[in-house]
Amino acid sequence: MIGKLNTRELNNKYELIPPVLIFLISTVIYLANGATISSGDTVPSTLLGFNLLENHTLNLDAFRTSHFCSASYGNCYFFVDGINGHLSSTYPIGTAIITFPLYIIFYSYLKLTYYYAGLFNIDLTSVSFDIYRIFFEKLAATIITSITVSIFYLSLRLKFPLTISLISTYIFAFATNTWMTSSQGLWQHGASNLMLVSTIYCLLKANHTSEKSQKRWLLLAGIACGFLPGIRPTSTLYLVAVLIYSVFTYRFQSRFWFFGLVSTLPSILWNLYYFGSLTGGYGKIFHTSPYLFTFNNFITASLGTLISPSRGLIVFSPIVLYSLLGIYQVFKLRFNQDEKLIGSMTIASIFLLGSYCFYIIWWAGHSYGPRFMVDIMPIICYLISYFLANKVSNIIRYKKIPVIKFLVFLVLITFSTLTQMVGAFGANPGVIWNPIPLNIDKYEYQYRLWSLRDSQIERHTQAVIHKIIKPPIEQPAYLQGLSGKIIKITDDNNQPLNYLISVEPGVEKVLKAKLQNTGKSTWFGYESALERGEIRVRCRFYDELSKEVSDLRLYVSGKPRQNEVTEAIASINFPKKVGRYKLVFDLVSEGIGEFPNSTGKPLYELDINVGTQQLTNSQLIPQPIFLQEIKIINNTETIKAGSILRMPIFIKNKSNFIWYNSGRNPTNLSYRWLDASGKLVVADGNRTILPFDVSPGESVAINAVVTVPTIPGEYTLILTMVQETVAWFSDKQSPYPKIDVTVTSDS
Repeated sequence: MIGKLNTRELNNKYELIPPVLIFLISTVIYLANGATISSGDTVPSTLLGFNLLENHTLNLDAFRTSHFCSASYGNCYFFVDGINGHLSSTYPIGTAIITFPLYIIFYSYLKLTYYYAGLFNIDLTSVSFDIYRIFFEKLAATIITSITVSIFYLSLRLKFPLTISLISTYIFAFATNTWMTSSQGLWQHGASNLMLVSTIYCLLKANHTSEKSQKRWLLLAGIACGFLPGIRPTSTLYLVAVLIYSVFTYRFQSRFWFFGLVSTLPSILWNLYYFGSLTGGYGKIFHTSPYLFTFNNFITASLGTLISPSRGLIVFSPIVLYSLLGIYQVFKLRFNQDEKLIGSMTIASIFLLGSYCFYIIWWAGHSYGPRFMVDIMPIICYLISYFLANKVSNIIRYKKIPVIKFLVFLVLITFSTLTQMVGAFGANPGVIWNPIPLNIDKYEYQYRLWSLRDSQIERHTQAVIHKIIKPPIEQPAYLQGLSGKIIKITDDNNQPLNYLISVEPGVEKVLKAKLQNTGKSTWFGYESALERGEIRVRCRFYDELSKEVSDLRLYVSGKPRQNEVTEAIASINFPKKVGRYKLVFDLVSEGIGEFPNSTGKPLYELDINVGTQQLTNSQLIPQPIFLQEIKIINNTETIKAGSILRMPIFIKNKSNFIWYNSGRNPTNLSYRWLDASGKLVVADGNRTILPFDVSPGESVAINAVVTVPTIPGEYTLILTMVQETVAWFSDKQSPYPKIDVTVTSDS
C-alpha cells in the first residue's frame, strides 16, 4: 500500500517543477534561432573532448595542418605550441572539463551513427566534421546555460518569494547577454557562470542547514569555486571573495571548502605540463600586458563598456540599472550571513568591472554586445532581486502600485529582452556587423563602436525585420531594374586612384567607390543586413594570364533610389605575389546575381603593380631584401650532447617578399653551430617549416627543431631563416641571434 505524502513532501515535490520547466523553456528558446554564435576562441573547447575520446590523447598535434590553420580562422591563434613541443589550447581548458560529460554523450551518438554508416573512425580534422562540431557546441552551450539559469532560480528561492525569483530569473536568462553569449557558443563565460551560480547556491544552502549538511555544502561550494580560475582566469576574483567570506563566516568549518579546491588541479597540471607556468597559453599570446593603465584608456574603456552604442552594458541591458538600488538593500542587511555573501560577490564584481575599464580590447573582439560583462550578470541579477523584494514590500505596506515606476521597469525589461532577441534571430547576417564595412578590431575603425547610425542593435533589428518582411529582391521586375555606374575609385583619404597604381605585396588598403543608382530598383546596402540581395561592388584581381586571383567586395551604404549617389567602402588585401594585375569592378546583388550588363565590359578598371616598378609595362622584380627578426622565448645554456631541442621562438618577416612554406623556393628556419674558436662545425642545420605563408610585416610563433652536437664543449648557436637554393639570411647582413651553449655528456 502506498502511503500518502505529507504536506512537506508534497511541497518539496512541486518545488522541482519550476526549475525543470525553466530548464526546458530556456533550452527551447536558446536553440530556436538554429545558429551557433561564437568565434575561433571556442574551437579548442569543442575539440578537446572529442580528441581525447577518439584519438586517446590530450595533445592537439593532429590539428596542426588542418583547415583550422587556414587564413579564415586567423592562422590558428587559438592553438599554441607548448614547451613540450605539442600543440595545445591557447585558452584555459576549464570549459572543456565542465562540458566533458556532455561530450561523452555526443561522441557515443556519433560513433553509433558512423558505425551504422559503415565507418569506424571519426576524422576530427576534416572539414566535413565541422558540421557536427558546431552543432554540438551550440547544444553544449545551451545545456550548461539552461542548467545555470535553473540553479540561479533555486538559489533565489532560498531567499525570495516565487514571483520575485521568476522575474529575476527571466532577467538573467533573457534580458542579458546570458542569452546571446553563454547559450550560443562555448565561450568561457557560460561555464564560469555555471560554477559561480553553483557556488552561491551551495553557500546559501550551507547558511540554512544543519552542521552535518553544512560540511557537504561547503565541500560542493569549494569544488565549484575551484573550477573558476581554470575556466576564466578573471573569475579568480570570485574565488578570492568566497575565500574571505568562508574564513570569516565558517571559520574552522571552512576547511571543507578548502578541501573542495582540489578541482583546481586539472587546470594547474595542464598549464604546468604544456606551458611551465600557471598562466597557461595566455602567456604565449599576451607578450605584453592586456591592460593599459592610462587615464585616456580608462575613459575610453569604461565609457565604451557601459554606454557605447554597439557594446555598452546599459545600452544593451538597461534593466541592470536597478542593481544599483539593490546594492543599497544588501548594504542595509550586511550583518546577515546571506547578505555578507552577496556583498562579497558584489565587491568582486565591481573589481572585475573595474579591471575591464583598463582593458585594451575592451570591446571583446567579434561578439554581440558587452560580452565581458556576462561574468557579472549573476551578481547583478541577485541585486535586482533585492530591489524587487523591497518594492514589493512597500506595495504591500502602502497598498499602492506606483504606475509610472512600474511602466518604466516594464519598458526597460522589454527593451533589454528585445536587444537579445534581435541579436539571436538576426545573427546570421547581423553578427558580421563587426568586420563590415571596416573591422572594429583595428584602432582606426573603432569609431564605429560609438556611431549612433548603423549600431549593432540596429543592424540586427534590420536583419530580423527583413526575415519577416522580405523585400522584393528576387522578383523579375526588381532584377531587371538593377543598373548603376561607378563614378570614381578613391583611397581612404578620398584621393582618386590613377589608372596605374603600385603597392607592396599583400598590403591591405581601404578603397572607396562613388556610385550612382541608374536603374529603377532601390538598392539595399550593408545596413539592411540581408541574407541575400545586398548590393555590393565586386572587385576581382586578374594576373597577366587573365587568371582570376581573388574575388573581394566593397560594401555599399544606404538604400539609394534611382539617380541617387552613394558610397561603397572596404579594406581589401592586394595579391601577395609580385607582378602586374588588373583590378576589375562591377556591381552584384549578393546571392542573387550580377547586374544586367549589355556591353559585357567592366564598370571600372585599374592596373596594379604589386612589388614592381611602375616605369615599364614589363614585370620588373625589385632586388630582394633578406631581413628577419627572431626572438627567443627561453634561453638554453646547458644541454645534453646529441639531444634534440625544441625551442619556442617568434619570427617576424621584415623582408620585402613573402616567405612561402612550400613550393620551389620555400623559406625555412635553420641554424648553424660554431665551436669555441668560432669555427663552423655545423653549416647546414635541420629545417623547421613555417606553418603558413608569412607576408612582409607578419609574425609567426614556431618551435625550432635543433640537433645538438655530439661532442661536449662550448658552442655558439646561430638561428637564421634560409630561402632554399637562394640565400641564408645570416649571410645577407640580416641580424640573427647568437646563443652561447655548454654541451655536456650529462643532461
